[in-house]
Amino acid sequence: MSGDASDGFRVVIAGGGVAGLTLANALEQANVDYVLLERRDEIAPQVGASIGIFPNGARILDQLGAWENVNKLTEVLRVFQNRDGKGNPISKPDRSPQLLDARTGYPPGWGERQNLLRVLHETLKDPSKLHVNKNIVDIQQDADGVQVRCADGTSYSGHLLVGADGVFSKTRSKIWELAEPTQPKLVEADRKCMIAEYNCLFGICHGVDHPAIKAGDANTSYSPGRCALTIASEGGKVYWFAQERLPRTYHLDDIPRYTQADADDFVKRHSDIVLIGGEHPLTLPDLWEKTVTARLVAVEEAKFRLWHWGRIVCAGDSIHKSTPNLGVGGNAAIESVASLANGIKQLADLTRDRQRPLPSLEQVETMLVAYQKERENRANAVVDASGFLARAQNMHGLNRWFVTFLLPHFSEFVPDLMINTIIGAVKLDYLPLPMASLTSTTPFNPTQGDGMRESRLKRAVLALSLLGICVAAFIIMNVEPALEWAAALRDGGVLKLPDSNVEIPVIRSFYGLKGFDDFVALVNTFFFSALYDIDAGARQQVISFLTDGMVLLTIWYFEAARRANMLTILEWPALFALLGQLFGIGLIAPIWCFLHYVISPIEKYAALDQRLTNTRTSFASLPAVALFYLFPVYAMLVWPDFTFRQSILFVWQLYPIWMALGKKVFSALLFKDTMDQDKLHNLRKDIPVMKYYLRVAGIASAGVWWWTLASFGFQAMIPSGLPQSAPDLFAFADQFLRWDWAGGFGSSLVWLAYLFWDLSAAGMLREGWFKVVGLGLVSAVLLGPGATMALGWLFREDILATRRHKAALTPESVGRLHGKSI
Repeated sequence: MSGDASDGFRVVIAGGGVAGLTLANALEQANVDYVLLERRDEIAPQVGASIGIFPNGARILDQLGAWENVNKLTEVLRVFQNRDGKGNPISKPDRSPQLLDARTGYPPGWGERQNLLRVLHETLKDPSKLHVNKNIVDIQQDADGVQVRCADGTSYSGHLLVGADGVFSKTRSKIWELAEPTQPKLVEADRKCMIAEYNCLFGICHGVDHPAIKAGDANTSYSPGRCALTIASEGGKVYWFAQERLPRTYHLDDIPRYTQADADDFVKRHSDIVLIGGEHPLTLPDLWEKTVTARLVAVEEAKFRLWHWGRIVCAGDSIHKSTPNLGVGGNAAIESVASLANGIKQLADLTRDRQRPLPSLEQVETMLVAYQKERENRANAVVDASGFLARAQNMHGLNRWFVTFLLPHFSEFVPDLMINTIIGAVKLDYLPLPMASLTSTTPFNPTQGDGMRESRLKRAVLALSLLGICVAAFIIMNVEPALEWAAALRDGGVLKLPDSNVEIPVIRSFYGLKGFDDFVALVNTFFFSALYDIDAGARQQVISFLTDGMVLLTIWYFEAARRANMLTILEWPALFALLGQLFGIGLIAPIWCFLHYVISPIEKYAALDQRLTNTRTSFASLPAVALFYLFPVYAMLVWPDFTFRQSILFVWQLYPIWMALGKKVFSALLFKDTMDQDKLHNLRKDIPVMKYYLRVAGIASAGVWWWTLASFGFQAMIPSGLPQSAPDLFAFADQFLRWDWAGGFGSSLVWLAYLFWDLSAAGMLREGWFKVVGLGLVSAVLLGPGATMALGWLFREDILATRRHKAALTPESVGRLHGKSI
């Protein structure tokens, strides 16, 4: 027998791939004894495979001292380009790889798998613990240890066996064998969980000279039932993939294996694949002609539930296997072995003192349970994310609609998928964190990212009070009792001002659309009391109400332009404003606040660039609001020609449309789209303009609030009864607008309180939630709701731009953890 265990804790590693070699390096630096058994005859064979090295894997490699050499041998990705089946661009070139670098401190790269294995091998100080030509044929374990026997007659023993032996893992098969007597259903589910819906021909070619690709370019073509990807490197080297959907879904026992002849047939079958179109198209046969190494494989996907049994545990592809489309499989494997290494070191530390026995089976199992608990959710989320991308790139099912209609407007689709798989990454707890990983714009955070996302349903339940305000507004603001009065006034054609002989014609036709004009004219009558100063208090309430609205609309436009809210309904503030005109802002604002709270949780702002607004549109917000919303309000209230005031009112009723058009024109004529630069180098570009706009709007709102209080007191704003109990139209309109104001701005202030609660829960609100909310209530009384909203929203914006989540790994947080500055 060879390879007997030493006196201390010892690990046997099955497999010398990315997972196995990473674990070997991690255990060596943890001073834990191990032996690694590789079935091939060399540690770093050339099998035609390439691999993406992304920040979650790079950080661990950096901790191990391997990153610098790995980075030298990989091509840094620079541009992503999405293309259709004919090779034509379907979205603008996307420099998101640079964004990933800025966000994490590590540039995403691509290179040969063989080079990564070689660097990991060469990083080891004692490579004598690695053994090749060791095909494991038998595994035995008992309460004290585990023993493996190889085909060459050698055997190795230790206290833990780690199966890093790939998707068809012998170690996992042994786990199933041991678990089946007591967990038959779980084993059966595991045996059925691995599927293959696609195959993939991947290769590396040299001497590709094409004018449309440069080193670092990644081009992906989307087609129904197939897709292709090229990643260009220096010197005409290109890594490429071509994938097709299989005629049926295969499972573990019947997943196909392919030969070189099958690969040749694949190329013939898909000779019409165009990876890059144009005058000089690049086709699959063009690449095949210059390919030096290639391999056709089935694309397995699996999320196994049995990760360990007794003293045997799996890591990497043997427990979580993802498609290659997102390029995250190797990085997920590196993460898993880092998590496992943390637990192994803790166990091994128990044996440092020779007075203590080796860890018991119970202690080993407890550690393995913790390992699976830490990694399972994130690992499964990575498999799901990559599987989703595979189906999108193959335009499988409903994903065809996503690619056709949404992808052209969402060029950062793939990078955002990546960052969600990266941010919550595991690290090696016993090795220092590299400074590069601590000073990025999206700090690593173990409480965020895939597998850790906050439940949208939970947020919806928490925000039910906002919907409660909406329901109350719906009941209270029922206009049906006043419609008869309004119709009579409209149809009568004349408004007689009280206490005077003045008669004002009621305009009934303006746009030349009878039904539409009749409806707008009916709505207009609700404003006549304020328009003609029939009730001075009502007039003042409308002035204050609509001036506050300038703050509300400006905030809605800022939120619409925010990167975190891209491709959500929040991008349509004009829609909510138009609905507010139809049903009352007191009913619609709570809905907007509810949707925002559910859609835009604090985790969306983990990346500082996600807080950023597109300045081209956000800078046009207040000019559009002021010109097309607020200016007509004041004009119609003071215009000397009483009849013309109604004409202005007709125009103002459609202000959401004019405002949206005006914003579009202003943004096109007055401002440039600088988002590509801002998201990398100018993350606070919008802050000064936000402060200026909302301070101006807030000062105007506060000034009108003070004027209203000085003239009429709080009774001008606070509802004094239900509209339905009013004796006439003008009294009804007075109470209706008061309730409209209370619902619209009351819900907005409640929404702000929710947002500050989020900040408090994230450890970003150092001032204390009760203190902030208390000051907000005082401000609402002294300055009015509009100014309070402006101040509160700006304060939150400053926090989002300058403070980090309590679990984010930054120089400050790591320094506090270790009691020293870094």
